[in-house]
Amino acid sequence: MARGIKGDFNKRFGDRIQVVYAQKLSPSERELRNKRLCEAVIKILTGILGREPTQRELFGIDELAKPKRHK
Repeated sequence: MARGIKGDFNKRFGDRIQVVYAQKLSPSERELRNKRLCEAVIKILTGILGREPTQRELFGIDELAKPKRHK
């Protein structure tokens, strides 16, 4: 029997992680938050891929693929 995504998340992290969404941000605060989120996503993808993702990959035009190592 399959558990849901929420059940898997709760089993793994329990009460250690809370997600809090900001309410009523000013335009400048929203812009700053969005900029930091974009930078965080790029850093995460850079760590996973071992290189910086291209703009086309970030927009979802090209598929993200880990580079294959040739022997």
